[in-house]
Amino acid sequence: MVSEARISDEYADAAVHRMLTEDGSICEQGIEVIRRDSLIVLRGQVESAARRDAIAARVAAEFPDRHVQNDIVVTTVAVPPEPEVIS
Repeated sequence: MVSEARISDEYADAAVHRMLTEDGSICEQGIEVIRRDSLIVLRGQVESAARRDAIAARVAAEFPDRHVQNDIVVTTVAVPPEPEVIS
């Protein structure tokens, strides 16, 4: 678990990354974490709005005294209309 005091130290970004990676309901490694005073900015791409919201909620729950700015983008992935031909 990440403590509130750790958000202000030099290892805070890594602590948030580890939390998101090790949380069994999230398991996300591709999120960039940027700290600015009492603001935590989350950036990256995920496959659904629910996943984006879960990540922001987990970080906000861990750091209730910080404002979380969620700049995570939902990337839609569609099945190609026809198979790719490789020769």
